[in-house]
Amino acid sequence: MKGRCQNLRRNEGCTRASFKRTFGQILRERAMRSTFSLDDLPISSRFQYWCDLSETLFVPVSLECDTPETFTAKYDGRNFGPTRFGTSYMGRLKVNRTSEHIARSQADPVKLIVPLSGAITISQDKKHTVVRPGQFYLVDPVRPYQEQIIEGLTFHWAHIPREAVTSRIGRIEQVTATAFSNRSPYGRLSTDFIHSISHVLDSVEGAAAEHISAVALDLFTMACWEQTDKLQPRSTIHRSALRHRAKAFIDEHLSDPDLTLGDVAAALGISTRYVGGLLVEGGIAYRQYVLDQRLARCARDLIDPRMGQQSVTCIAFSCGFNDGAHFSRAFKAAYGMSPRDYRASRQ
Repeated sequence: MKGRCQNLRRNEGCTRASFKRTFGQILRERAMRSTFSLDDLPISSRFQYWCDLSETLFVPVSLECDTPETFTAKYDGRNFGPTRFGTSYMGRLKVNRTSEHIARSQADPVKLIVPLSGAITISQDKKHTVVRPGQFYLVDPVRPYQEQIIEGLTFHWAHIPREAVTSRIGRIEQVTATAFSNRSPYGRLSTDFIHSISHVLDSVEGAAAEHISAVALDLFTMACWEQTDKLQPRSTIHRSALRHRAKAFIDEHLSDPDLTLGDVAAALGISTRYVGGLLVEGGIAYRQYVLDQRLARCARDLIDPRMGQQSVTCIAFSCGFNDGAHFSRAFKAAYGMSPRDYRASRQ
């Protein structure tokens, strides 16, 4: 009997409700490793449980399974900075994301899938591709897509903030629903690196985890550039690379309160006007970007238990602010409450 769900439905049984609360709570602790298997649940309920969870795990979609009575799935993942990595297994399944799903989405991370066994078809942006082990693909959830697991699929995955992808490669639709091969240099480096991440899910925290995320994104970016090299003029690729290097330098030196656009230009060996133009091309205003990134780091550190003994002012200064009053005003404008209230609300 064929099973379908829109993940809009919510059945009420005590076991299901208890399960959803427990797993939902785990997922809210995004820095923590979350592991789950449908094998632990009653066979008759597994597919519908997965339907109910799918929106929490990624984005709203419709799911359909020809054999729901035998469907199973496993999930293992955690955050490394802004990107979530993991490994999963899913039985045969059809996935459909429509305009209705997109309209009610709150976040739209780009999904990267690296099959280890099995096979999956992906359709998006007028492209239809079968992806197998030795390949990987990207999905952009801001536009409709369809996936079909045609053989039980074990795969590594990454959920990457969309802005981090678009700022590096521009139009994502150039690389969606495309089978990237790990036979290309950066394709191989990308798949090998994400495989390595699966072995250290419990081993790295804080800045090290963010650095791993940044390295993975750099490798995926280069793999995308390999794929699109014939579609883009080399001057465009060069400017994109320079823009990425500029952002990387800014991110690395946010703690310096005297950081200027001139410092960024000097590090890249180009003029201040040129680097400013590169950032504008990517939709980035230098001063606002620096402020936003410093505030984001402060917000992260304010709720980090390891920073519990540090004062708000000390955290602000360590992130590049040199005026406590200015920091407090900027933080409240961005987060809707004072830094102290924000810290208290997360404890």
